Amino acid sequence: MIGKTLTVHGHLSGREDLVIDGRVEGDIELIENRLTIGAGGHVQGEKGVKAREIVVFGSVNGDLEATERIEIKKNAKVVGNLRSARFVIEDEAYFKGNIDTIRTEPKVAAAAAAGASAKPVPQPAPAPAPSPLAAVAEPINSPAQPSLIQGAREGQRR
Repeated sequence: MIGKTLTVHGHLSGREDLVIDGRVEGDIELIENRLTIGAGGHVQGEKGVKAREIVVFGSVNGDLEATERIEIKKNAKVVGNLRSARFVIEDEAYFKGNIDTIRTEPKVAAAAAAGASAKPVPQPAPAPAPSPLAAVAEPINSPAQPSLIQGAREGQRR
């Protein structure tokens, strides 16, 4: 936790959740964790803020990127671009910037793709489609239906 009276200059990175109630002037990188910027917190980033989940109650000047979601709460202020899979911007929150939605792979598909034996599974060949003419085709000179040539000959004989 960065308390109300603390100011940090520089790059922050780590592997645990972080709550900022003070001031951070620099980039923050918590790729696998949650970052919460409290109501009294202020973040000024050059390259931006990256985390698994970002929740803003205070103010941020800079880009935010989260692998799961970004929440901008009531009375919060964010000036910068957002990039995440999900977004929540509450009523009375201030946001100025662009939003870029990223797609995440389902965990099952990602685990299957990361498998060591990623050999393609052979699929059976599809059966050939029946010919549309096969059901209606009859021999030309079938006893059930005389040919056109026979009908013409009989018409000439009369």
